[in-house]
Amino acid sequence: MEKQRVEWWQRRSQRLLKVSLSMSLFTLGLMGVYSLHMLFGWNLPFDLLRICNMWMQNHGWFSVSHLLAGLVTCTFVLYVGYGLDQWYGSVRAVRRCRELEHIALSAAFNERYSPDGQAMFIIVSCRQPLALTMGNWRRRIILSEGILQLLNEEEQQAVVHHELFHYRQRDPLVTFLLGQAAFALWFLPVLRNMAHQYKISREVLADHDAIQRLGTPLGIGGALLKLVNRTQGGIHFPARMIYSSFAETSLNYRIHRILEPESGTSPRLPLGSVVISLPVLTVLSILLLWSLV
Repeated sequence: MEKQRVEWWQRRSQRLLKVSLSMSLFTLGLMGVYSLHMLFGWNLPFDLLRICNMWMQNHGWFSVSHLLAGLVTCTFVLYVGYGLDQWYGSVRAVRRCRELEHIALSAAFNERYSPDGQAMFIIVSCRQPLALTMGNWRRRIILSEGILQLLNEEEQQAVVHHELFHYRQRDPLVTFLLGQAAFALWFLPVLRNMAHQYKISREVLADHDAIQRLGTPLGIGGALLKLVNRTQGGIHFPARMIYSSFAETSLNYRIHRILEPESGTSPRLPLGSVVISLPVLTVLSILLLWSLV
């Protein structure tokens, strides 16, 4: 992959992250201000909106206070509930991995790949091919014996360097935040699409990092091809945990990127989600601000 294409993917992931977080924080911020208004009677001094509000009320036009209150309450419940569910699922997953840990293999991988001897790898006794980076602050790279048996030495190294990229970049935390916002703000479908596109960008960059470190695309390409065949046989990944997985996102597209690095094709946001989300965000912003005056 040319340097120019890598920089393009880096810019793309940064744009997706900034736009998604900006939309999420803007919407959640408005809802937070609205909650303060409802709980403590706090108002914003927008004279024009106050005049419009009074004029519409005098003419008997609609009131949306109950609808907004329900939507705001639902959003915060979903936001907190998603976070707690993912956190609890991650705790259970780590505990289960510790129960299945192959101590000797974990020590060998930590000694080989961890520069300061930090225990970042957990090798689990499991026939299912698994390779993922899990957790927010106390991150762990989980590999299964199944994937080590499936891949040759070069492919194993490629997968390890791929996951080390996620580990260094704290990708599980970022994808968790984007997923949490997309889940809570379900009425803005473009957030879900941007979260998915961001994950694809990060996987492509992690693949490239592995290629650069090994000096050849054979390792990462071979691992992806083998996992495509195994995925068709029914690999399932847990959803209730905070993680970034090697084999979960767009395997076929990533193989295409390796085979044809000069290809200009890239995933695009569905137009329908943008067309729906922007008017919804505009109307919701107007109604929330209107309710504050």
